[in-house]
Amino acid sequence: MADPNNPMRRPISADSAIMNPSSKVIALKAGRTLQIFNLEMKSKIKAHVSNEDVIFWKWISVNTIALVTENTVYHWPMEGDALPQKVFDRHSTLKGCQIINYRTDEAMKWLLLVGISAQQQRVVGAMQLYSVDRNVSQPIEGHAAAFVPFTVEGNKNPSNIFAFSVRNQTGGKLHIIEVGAPAEGNSNFTKKTVDVFFPAEAPNDFPVAMQASKEHGLLYMITKYGYIHLYDIESGTCIYMNRISGDTIFVTAPHEASNGIVGVNRKGQVLSVSIDEDNIVSYITNQLKNPELALKISVRCNLAGAEELFVRRFNMLFGQGQYSEAAKVAASAPKGILRTPQTIQRFQQCPAQPGQASPLLQYFSILLETSQLNKAESLELARPVLQQGRNQLLEKWLVEGKLECSEELGDLIKAHDSTLALSVYLRANIPQKVCQVFCN
Repeated sequence: MADPNNPMRRPISADSAIMNPSSKVIALKAGRTLQIFNLEMKSKIKAHVSNEDVIFWKWISVNTIALVTENTVYHWPMEGDALPQKVFDRHSTLKGCQIINYRTDEAMKWLLLVGISAQQQRVVGAMQLYSVDRNVSQPIEGHAAAFVPFTVEGNKNPSNIFAFSVRNQTGGKLHIIEVGAPAEGNSNFTKKTVDVFFPAEAPNDFPVAMQASKEHGLLYMITKYGYIHLYDIESGTCIYMNRISGDTIFVTAPHEASNGIVGVNRKGQVLSVSIDEDNIVSYITNQLKNPELALKISVRCNLAGAEELFVRRFNMLFGQGQYSEAAKVAASAPKGILRTPQTIQRFQQCPAQPGQASPLLQYFSILLETSQLNKAESLELARPVLQQGRNQLLEKWLVEGKLECSEELGDLIKAHDSTLALSVYLRANIPQKVCQVFCN
C-alpha cells in the first residue's frame, strides 16, 4: 500500500499468507505447517507445526500472530524460539461459527474473537470478549467490533473504549463502552447505545467490519452490502452513511496515511475511505445541524470550519461575565483563531471581582494548562509577573517550554533579570543580544 506502483511478486505455494502490518515479513500456512519469512533478507525467521488445524490467523502486532483453532486461541511471538502460547479456550457460543476476526486493545489486555453462523435464514454474530487480567470470558451477540483509546473532554488520560455492532431480529445497534477500570483521575466514559439504520432494500444486511480512528475519535463501520457508517465515539452520533461498494468488502484495515481505512471487496478492488478534514466541521454544522458536535470535533482534531461558532460562543460567555468559561473557549478554538492581542486586551479591560484572580490571569492560567503561549501572550503575561517580582515563575515556565521566546521578551526581562534574559535570547536564537549580555 505504501508503494502501489512497485508490487512485490513471489512464487508461493501455501494455503494462506498474511503480511506483517509494518515490515516486509510474511507468514505462510500449508496444512498445519506455519512459517515466517523476511522477504527483504530472503530468509526464514521461524517455523512451527501445529497439533491442530489453524482455522483463522492474523497479525495482532508487529511481532505477534494470533492462531485460532477449533477449541483454542494462541499467540505466537515472532522473536526467538518461542512456541505458540495458549491464551484462552473458545466459548461454547462460538461452536460451529465461521471465525471472521480477532481483535485486541493496544495493551493486549482485552481480546475479542468474532464469528458468524447461519441460523433461521439470517446471519448471527457471536463474540467472545476475554480479559487477560481477570482470566474471564464474556459471550456477546455481535458482528463487528473495535478497540480504541479515546480521551474524554476533561480527562487527562485516554479511556479504553470497546465498540461493537449487531443486527438481530429486533434491529441494528451500536454499543460504545469503556472496558476495565478508568485510569487514575479519569471520569467514567458514559456508555452509548444507538440504533444502526439499515435500508429497506437491504433486509439481510449486517455489519462485517469496524475500524476506529483514534486521531479523529471516529468509528468506521462496514456492512456486507457495502455500506459505510461513520460515528462519533463520544456521542454515538451517526455523521455519515453511504454505499461505497456493490460487492462485499471482506477485509479492512486502518490506513495511517489518511487516518481512515482501506478495504478490499470481492472484485479485488482496494477502497480507501477517510474524512475530508477541510469540510467535515462545516458539514456537521450545516448538513447535520449539530453545532455542538461540530465544536467538539473541531477542538478534538484542531480542524477549521467552526470559527463563527467559537466566536459567537466566546462573545456570549464574555458578555455574561463568565470569563473562565470564555477563556476555555478561546484556548480550545482551533488554529488559535481567538488567541489574539485583541482577546488579551478584552481581558485586560475587565475589572477583577473581589476574592478572585483577574480575568486576564484566569485566561493565562487556562492557556498554560493546555499549551505554549504565543509571542503576544508571553509578553503580556511577563509584564505583571515582573512587576510583582516573581521572576522564578517566568524561569519555571521557560524550563517547561510554556513561553515563546523572542527578542522583545528578552528585552522586557533584561531590565529586571539579565541572567533570565540571557536564557530567553539563547532560546530565541538572538546572538547579538547574547553577546551584549555577556559584555555587560
